[in-house]
Amino acid sequence: MTTHTPPSSYVLKGLIDISVPNSISWQPQTMGWKILFFLLAALTVFLIYRAVKHYHANRYRRQALQALDVINSERPYQAICELFYLIKSVAIYLDPKNASKSGDYLLLFLISTKTNNCIHFHSVLTKRAFNEIWQPEAECTLVPEQVLVLINQFKDWITHHSVVNNTQNNDGVKNHD
Repeated sequence: MTTHTPPSSYVLKGLIDISVPNSISWQPQTMGWKILFFLLAALTVFLIYRAVKHYHANRYRRQALQALDVINSERPYQAICELFYLIKSVAIYLDPKNASKSGDYLLLFLISTKTNNCIHFHSVLTKRAFNEIWQPEAECTLVPEQVLVLINQFKDWITHHSVVNNTQNNDGVKNHD
């Protein structure tokens, strides 16, 4: 806080200095404002925590999408092998029981975890691609355009899938048996 000194000039000698009022405190003076501030601070910390948790929980999605961007569709057999490896890795990350699944069972898992946002899910083309990875490369009948369709389909699936749907379906099966 600054202190005021009286003027030292001859012209200003007769002036009286104005008293400056005390500064206003920014600290709230009622209990209600303190409680509101505490609740807002707690809400902010909670929202930051949830955002960080969500960011870390979706790290596998970001990594899988980066890996999908690198797949070259000009060599269809190589591309579907890389695509299968990537999708299988994501499926195992989501549920370790998927390690033994392939073919129709892996496709069933993908369909059961897709959400309504995955509009274009070509199960026939996916099944065909999953079957062709077990064939020799010379017998691959997929063309690069079909591989691009699969890559885009799995980008949508990785972005929008939900494991909650699958666990509900599996719980229902376990209870039924």
